[in-house]
Amino acid sequence: MGRATLFITSAVGFIVTVLPSFALDRSESELKLEPEFAQLRSRLSALPEYSGADAESKHRLAEELAHRGDVQGAVDSYRAAIVLRPDWADPYRGLGQVLLDHHDYADAVQALENSIRLGRADQQGFYWLGRAFMGKGSLPEAAAALQRAVELKPDDAETMADLGLVRMAESDVSGAEQALNRSILIKPDYADAHRLRDQLKNAKGDGAAAREAGLRILKNLFERE
Repeated sequence: MGRATLFITSAVGFIVTVLPSFALDRSESELKLEPEFAQLRSRLSALPEYSGADAESKHRLAEELAHRGDVQGAVDSYRAAIVLRPDWADPYRGLGQVLLDHHDYADAVQALENSIRLGRADQQGFYWLGRAFMGKGSLPEAAAALQRAVELKPDDAETMADLGLVRMAESDVSGAEQALNRSILIKPDYADAHRLRDQLKNAKGDGAAAREAGLRILKNLFERE
């Protein structure tokens, strides 16, 4: 897909990036559903709450389409909201989440970074950004985003386990062990954290072995289906 970008100066005084509209690399099952989704978009767009030409109406439509599984329609509507109101964080946030779920990690990173810069700097936003960086393979950036997420919400076992996985892939045995132990302390029955800690124990303190295991797990988790 194209990576051209359009830079717009926001009302709050800094540059935000609007990604251009593009056709997603959709699966065969998504393509088969396109006629049904096209009818859905047409029906919803005729309703008063979605038919307006303002950013809020486009955003509401995007949220509803995302909820119903229409990825392309949601992306197009989020982008329409962004063009109309480029200094609003929420469409970037929604766009980033949809792109992350669709494995478009690089574009998800851009959208989520814009959302955070525009004021949606909460734990969930940093968690999604960390996941997008994980999918992209940008480990230092993933670690930084996840670290910020756990600072904002220290009792989140999932975020802590993801941080442990990234530390494994960075050959940081001590950091990985600390994060995974913390995840299990928060949620003792969290199976994913136990599996990750078992993989870390199998490395026997060897950073290279921990890195190999961590990268293998990341590949299995984030490669495009």
